[in-house]
Amino acid sequence: MFSQKSVLARLLANENISVQQGNFETAFFDVENRILGLPLWKEMSADVYDLLVGHEVGHALFTPQVDELKIEGVPFSFVNVVEDIRIEKKVLSKYPGLVNNFKRGYVELFDSNLFGTKDKDINEMSFMDRLNLKAKGRDLVEVEFSDEEKPYFDMAMNVESFQDVEKVCHELVSWLGEKAESEDQTEEASMTADQLQGLIDQLKDEDQTPPQSGDGESEESDEGEETSGSSSDSEEGDDGEESSGSSSDSEESDEGEESSAPTASSDGKTTESGDIQQSVAGKGADNAPSNLPEVETDTAQQENMKEMVDTEKMFVQGMTRGAFELLKNDYKTIIDSRQKHKIHLQKLDYDVPENDVSYDAFMTETKQVVNLMAKEFEMRKAAYRSARARTSAKGSLDVNKLHAYKYDDQLFKQVTTLADGKNHGMIMLVDYSGSMYMSMPAVIRQTIALVMFCKRVNIPFEVYGFTTRTNGVPGLVEASSNLTRFDYDDLALNQLFSNKMSKSDFTTAMKTFYDQMMCLRWLPDMERFGSTPLNAAILACEYVIQDFMKSNPVHKLNFVTLTDGESDSIYMKSGLDTPGRGRRTYVMNIKGKNVSLSWGYSAGRENTATLIRAVTGPNVKTANFFICTRRDFKSEQYTILPWDRTAQAEARKEMTKTGVWVVENESGYDRRFIMIDKSASMSGENDELEIDSSATPAQIAKAFKKHSGSKKGNRVVTKKFAELVA
Repeated sequence: MFSQKSVLARLLANENISVQQGNFETAFFDVENRILGLPLWKEMSADVYDLLVGHEVGHALFTPQVDELKIEGVPFSFVNVVEDIRIEKKVLSKYPGLVNNFKRGYVELFDSNLFGTKDKDINEMSFMDRLNLKAKGRDLVEVEFSDEEKPYFDMAMNVESFQDVEKVCHELVSWLGEKAESEDQTEEASMTADQLQGLIDQLKDEDQTPPQSGDGESEESDEGEETSGSSSDSEEGDDGEESSGSSSDSEESDEGEESSAPTASSDGKTTESGDIQQSVAGKGADNAPSNLPEVETDTAQQENMKEMVDTEKMFVQGMTRGAFELLKNDYKTIIDSRQKHKIHLQKLDYDVPENDVSYDAFMTETKQVVNLMAKEFEMRKAAYRSARARTSAKGSLDVNKLHAYKYDDQLFKQVTTLADGKNHGMIMLVDYSGSMYMSMPAVIRQTIALVMFCKRVNIPFEVYGFTTRTNGVPGLVEASSNLTRFDYDDLALNQLFSNKMSKSDFTTAMKTFYDQMMCLRWLPDMERFGSTPLNAAILACEYVIQDFMKSNPVHKLNFVTLTDGESDSIYMKSGLDTPGRGRRTYVMNIKGKNVSLSWGYSAGRENTATLIRAVTGPNVKTANFFICTRRDFKSEQYTILPWDRTAQAEARKEMTKTGVWVVENESGYDRRFIMIDKSASMSGENDELEIDSSATPAQIAKAFKKHSGSKKGNRVVTKKFAELVA
């Protein structure tokens, strides 16, 4: 949804404004920097989302710069209410398709008590509150205005320019200020009268006190009367002074208000661009009268909008296009670095053997495995087309069948139409982490087989290796988001192969890749073994997939990873919107959807699954080749099959028999191939059966059985992978 609304906002604003989701308290539009900020809401319908986007785009189109929004002598809540009326009226006039979205959105907001009107009589609220509610709710609320109020209501509802807003705000301040002053004086007079009446009642009660007998009592009475009289004089004097002081203060206040009467100043104005502008939050108007009523509905809206924000989760930005381009090294750069590294090793007197002979033999052997995969793939494609073939029973008459019209109604020429075969594509990620050192030869063999398979069946492909870099990337910070984001700064994403390569580049890349398998000193600095930034690499694949589909518009894309372990943990780069501590769930927007990522080292596997599903989408088939030791296999089976002893035993049996354990729908992948390093399933050995001429029938049978068993893993991988791809 977020991606869609980002496009919507830019379309409505008639400019490429920046739409950012972050750890904001509420939505805002920064008119100066042209940024529309959207917080992470707990739950938000499409209509409310459209309403908020449309409202803030109204500020983008029609609200002046920040410095012009603060009107001297006018509370910002007044400016906010009247300006909202103006920009919503103008945006709905410009884009009438939003009218129904606004209506339905405000219905939801009123029902959720956004404006704090629940259990309140709207018509008992202040004029500004009623104006705010009527302007936003329109026909949703019934609001009464007196004859005195109607001219000011009409004036506010008919504003066209910001100059009109400024004028109306001054009129409202003047009118409401006078009303408030008159009400204060009336209340003050009423309080003074009540105080005098209370004093009179007190004196009457004292005069009606019965006299006491005795001289002493008489003296006490006299003293009491004197005290009473003294007290009375004192009280009257105090009251008079208080009254006088109050009156004086009131007059001074009035004079002060008159002396600082609001004027349309153009100097030093600094105000918010909208009702929820973050960059100028907290700035109020200068010299605004203190006796003006608070706009309770505006205050309630701001507070309740904060309650709609999910504060338990931290929003993090993903990878930007600019950052991706800086982190990626294309295949020409990789080939060049390998050749320079070879020269460097030769200068250091390292023995750098030429592996031409072994390379040719390896490629010959690998082609046999590839041929099996290609055969399986083509068979499944043909089956797919055949199963969806249609035979028409109408059209042109078959004249050779007319004689049989009495007993056969199939008189038309039958035409069988085969379903169009889907064209395929493949993207592969190869792990260059330090733990891959021992498994790397096996991984390289498997990668070469997959690349040759793609070439054999004419599938467009791209292969990337990923590791961590030792040096920083110039310009990366500037190309990244300035908000809280995913820490991908140390990712090195190296393009190893592509169907776009020339024949000479492909041959060179394949030969140098094979040399790495034979001697790991062949690794140049940018391919050096590091940690396992698998999650960062998957995140970058959002753009890899975009670019691949643009240049190779295939129907069916396959996404494959080759790795020996779990990804590094997710780390964050703090930005301008960094919230407080204590949050343990991250949220990231990927391809228009908010996905949740977990905190902590142990969540690497879970986050990998989440990212794979989010980045690839439902129309991409995903596979994983997990290269492991026998010890790692035990750990993996316990992780995948906890407490299921029977299933664990079956997994061990399958691994012992074939050298590969195939798992469906696990860790975000459609299919996983868990393979023990150096097993038959990882080799490219010759498929030929060699038997001594003097062997007995029993020896021949034994040799055949052994040979078949050694190739069973290859056949399992071939069949299962081709099935997934086709």
